[in-house]
Amino acid sequence: MTSRTIFQRQLRAITAHFRRYPDRPAPTTRTLECAFETNRDHSDAMAACLMLTPAIRPGLERWRVFDDEVRLASLKRHEGRTVRQIIDAIYPREAGR
Repeated sequence: MTSRTIFQRQLRAITAHFRRYPDRPAPTTRTLECAFETNRDHSDAMAACLMLTPAIRPGLERWRVFDDEVRLASLKRHEGRTVRQIIDAIYPREAGR
């Protein structure tokens, strides 16, 4: 099972790529594969979090993410939430943390 920590690490790694290389699609890496093949909740949340990150929008547009019905459905599933709220919804904080 994926944890909140792993989700956040994957999100940072993918975001860093799009910040560094906004004109290139993300390479197929283990991080990218795990981020989108773990389970539907995790995958939908990852897609929504990436699409809500303004700093990487040029890279996502180049990758044509906003033309993909599956990814748009992921965003719609989390409509009205911030990145933090999305993460909290799928990986609630443990008591005392």
